[in-house]
Amino acid sequence: MDRTVGTPPYMSPEQCLGQPVAAASDVYSLGCLLCELLTGDQPFFETDFMPLRAHHLQTPPPRVRERRPGIPATVDELVASMLAKDAGARPSAEDVYAALLPFALTEPMAAAVVSAEEQDPTRPFRRPLLAAPARPAEPAAGRGPLTDAEAKLVLGNVDALLQAQHPAEAIGMLEDAVGRAPDAALALDLRRALAAALFYAGQYTRAATLFDTVGSDYRRYMPAADPLVLDCAYHAGHAYAETGKPAKALPQLRFYVENADAGRDPGAAAAELTELRPLLVAAFSERSTQVRNLDKQVARLRVPGTGQEGP
Repeated sequence: MDRTVGTPPYMSPEQCLGQPVAAASDVYSLGCLLCELLTGDQPFFETDFMPLRAHHLQTPPPRVRERRPGIPATVDELVASMLAKDAGARPSAEDVYAALLPFALTEPMAAAVVSAEEQDPTRPFRRPLLAAPARPAEPAAGRGPLTDAEAKLVLGNVDALLQAQHPAEAIGMLEDAVGRAPDAALALDLRRALAAALFYAGQYTRAATLFDTVGSDYRRYMPAADPLVLDCAYHAGHAYAETGKPAKALPQLRFYVENADAGRDPGAAAAELTELRPLLVAAFSERSTQVRNLDKQVARLRVPGTGQEGP
């Protein structure tokens, strides 16, 4: 009874620490299994210098596309988010299901559902892949890399779908487009659009992770003040705040404030940071270093151009 129950290669960090496990722990274990199914290897292997437990607690998760470049970028992002050390940063089981469904549901499977069966209340349990309606899409067979014209059409259709309050369809269309992107630059722009659609749909956990990684990719070859870089930081910060993660939200919004045009509206920048203060107080206490640093930065913004703190 004093031993941790579980299979070491698939145990979540919190399980390794003997902490209570919940649905997020199952998502982590499933992420380990998906990594193994997609690449042929477990995420981590025990060595003479580091046991499996330490890997789960400390080692960044591997990217499946580094082991198999042909894997769709959306699946790579999904597995990485499932293997997050912080249980709260992992997607829900419902999000995982929705992300993987397009890769499992085929036209013959969808056509196999007859009208009588659609009325059967046991069908979602017997055939879960058919529980959700298939989104409209072109037949997958014979489709090549996404062209520039197709990409523009996708983005236009996504905008129309979002305006018509159909975010799920927009997300599905973008996930498909990302998987067909012929180069990293186009895939990056489509991933940013996907993050925006997720944010619009209220899927803040996935949106935060995606905006964070896309912003980091943009910064590899764009200046910090580029609008695309700033947009990712701004939305990543707000998405992290929405999920109750002020420690992750603050660096993103601070980066945004420090690199945006200071003359545009320092008062608005101060307001952006001030919105985080209650979350930081709740997480770290009123007298914490995080809250004091936030107050100092807000004070400087409220007295622009002086380099002095406000009252």
